[in-house]
Amino acid sequence: MTNLTLLTFVLLLTNPSFSLSRPRCRRCKQTSCDCSKQNLRDVPAAPSKLITKLDLSFNHLSTITKDDFVAYASLQSLIVNNNMIGTIQEQAFDPLTNLTELDLSSNQLDSLSAEWFESLVSLQHLNLLGNRYETLGQGNLFQPLKRLKTLQFGGLDLRSVRKSDFSGLASLEEVVFDGRNLQAYAEGSLRRVRPLKHVALSLRGPFKKNLALVEAVLSDVAHPNTKLTFTNTSFFRNRQINPFRVLKEGGTTDFTFKNVNITLGAVVAFFNTMSDSNITKFSVIDTKIFLSFASNLPENQHFRGWEEIVLMNVDIPQFYNFPALFFLEPLLNVVRRVSLINVKLYNVVCENSRDFSRLEYLDVSDNMLNDDTLGEMMCNGELDFSGLQTLNLSWNNLHSINSRLFTKLHELENIDLSGNAVYRMPETCHWPPRLQFLNLSSALLIEVTACLPKSLRILDLSHNALTVFTIQLPYLTKLYISGNKLSILPEASLLPRLSFLFVENNDLQTLGSTVLNVYNNLTTIEAGAQSYECSCDFVAFMTSDLTRQRVTIADEIESYVCDSPDAMRGKRVTDARLSVFECQMALALSVLCAGILAVILLVVGLCHKFSVPWYVRMMWAWLRAKRKPKLKKGELEYDAFVSYSEMDSGWVEAHLIPELEQNEPPLRLCLHKRDFLPGGWILDNIMEAIEKSHRTLFVLSQHFVNSEWCKYELDYTHFRLFDHNDDAVVLILLEPIDKDTIPKKFCKLRRVMNSRTYLEWPDDDNQIARFWQSLRSAIKRPENGERNDIEETLNL
Repeated sequence: MTNLTLLTFVLLLTNPSFSLSRPRCRRCKQTSCDCSKQNLRDVPAAPSKLITKLDLSFNHLSTITKDDFVAYASLQSLIVNNNMIGTIQEQAFDPLTNLTELDLSSNQLDSLSAEWFESLVSLQHLNLLGNRYETLGQGNLFQPLKRLKTLQFGGLDLRSVRKSDFSGLASLEEVVFDGRNLQAYAEGSLRRVRPLKHVALSLRGPFKKNLALVEAVLSDVAHPNTKLTFTNTSFFRNRQINPFRVLKEGGTTDFTFKNVNITLGAVVAFFNTMSDSNITKFSVIDTKIFLSFASNLPENQHFRGWEEIVLMNVDIPQFYNFPALFFLEPLLNVVRRVSLINVKLYNVVCENSRDFSRLEYLDVSDNMLNDDTLGEMMCNGELDFSGLQTLNLSWNNLHSINSRLFTKLHELENIDLSGNAVYRMPETCHWPPRLQFLNLSSALLIEVTACLPKSLRILDLSHNALTVFTIQLPYLTKLYISGNKLSILPEASLLPRLSFLFVENNDLQTLGSTVLNVYNNLTTIEAGAQSYECSCDFVAFMTSDLTRQRVTIADEIESYVCDSPDAMRGKRVTDARLSVFECQMALALSVLCAGILAVILLVVGLCHKFSVPWYVRMMWAWLRAKRKPKLKKGELEYDAFVSYSEMDSGWVEAHLIPELEQNEPPLRLCLHKRDFLPGGWILDNIMEAIEKSHRTLFVLSQHFVNSEWCKYELDYTHFRLFDHNDDAVVLILLEPIDKDTIPKKFCKLRRVMNSRTYLEWPDDDNQIARFWQSLRSAIKRPENGERNDIEETLNL
């Protein structure tokens, strides 16, 4: 118990954020914690001092105290929107000197204090939208925020804005101002921080009840460098458009209606008001346009400065009665860029199309055009847009590629036909000569043909059902062909200038420097999101320093997964580990062969050292001899086979032969020099001589010990001695031999010398006669066939 108390005390001293009642965040990484939607009522304890981002949105926080963020000194982003925060202590944010983003939106703050921001010297983005405050504090609220770039403030309860509210915001670039119920605005308040890059205004109430207040706000924000966006407002009466005339005086160039409700008459009234203005871009986004009586724009209006019109995600009830582009005819004659995206456009008659005389960019994507209405819009190929460079027809209801509709668009460089159910393309097509970019992604294509223009620099065929790509495109530099069924890369010779290749999510089996180096100009490839055969070349390529490769992998390495070999299946390529035998087969075989050779040499060396070949050959000789029938004594040709060293031949020829063969009674000796069969195998001659001899006479000396063939003769005689169980061996010792000096390979000689009596050549001449008598008695064959007692004779 004492230890637990001490541990708690130490934790409280070392980590002020630690508390037994403080909750823990369930989703934390090394530098960020996502604690949103965890029903938290208090700020959780910091898991480490390295946390830079903390998201506490959509919880039940009601109070922020001065101790909540003491352990979050490194925090750069704090998100606490959509809680129930009504109280923030004045020093609550003092530890957050590194904070750059603070989101307090959608809470219950009924007052704002400048004390909160005293220490937030690094803050760049502040969101105070959707709270209960009626004013922006007591004045100079944002004075400490010298680096603030983005400010979002206001809500249902904001009633007034004072001149001092924005003092000190020298770096401010963007303002989102929700003044839907604003009642008082001090003219010049926002003028103190202009020119801003972007201002988004929500002034629904003032547009209905206080147009003078609207004019005061617009006068402060109107500037040639400021983009204006009007949101969450309804324009049902033409007089609501009147305040916009101050924008003409302020020189506004970029204007957007976003998420508003507006009548067609109000749109026409806006254009009338803004004629002769500096507007260059006009956008209507996420908006509902209601049909109402509206005349066309007067022909004497001037829109020469207008360059771009954007209508995106526009909901037009009874769109089939919408008067299309008739009422905008004077405007269409001057604009250069038109985007009509998701506006339920289903037909544009040829006469209207001809009004786009200066058009350079046309985007009619995500609409309801089909092959017939597209033909009508393009005047069946007769439409001559001399300046049109980009045409986007994606995500319509087209089912064919009719390139003849575009042949007179001589400046056309980009065509987007993606998202249409084309399925097949013609074998040949006629395209504008300058076409460089063609997008046919998500077009359900199963093959591509020579219809593709040869002039292309960029081609997008991703997300189709292609299995091969065999079209030659000599100028192509970028090929997007992801999400198909390719099993091999396009042939490099067909794409000589290709530098960027995107082939993610196909059926490729392998990749590597060997495969990619055939592309002479390829520098970047993305080929992840698929499983590969993790060959040695592929793994080595992916795990090497890719920054030093000629071809760079641009996507995430983690998206490359092994499908084979089986041991690597499902693993990321970066985790694959292949053995040396799998990767360096030639080297591995060389090492293996070298190892086997070394073992063989070692075995040979050991065999040589221990005379294994001697014993093998003698065993073989003995087995061969054993199969022969044993000769009877009457069939023997020789009295003795003489085994001696060539170095002792002088003694044999001078003493042994004359004494035994020339004196009475003469004995017949077998000598290898005289009696061996010429041309026969020496070992066979030895065996045959021993078999045909009554005795084997060994003339022992140091020379004998060093003779290889003498050892054969000794070994075979030893085998015969034990096999036949006879006394066939007679030993003559010409000179003293120390048994310990005899080599180990003459182990049989040692054994014979230890077990049998032998004759020694005498040094005394008087003993020579007796030596010869004893030798004759040992060699002589008995006449009566009885066995001689050799041991008795030798001991005489």
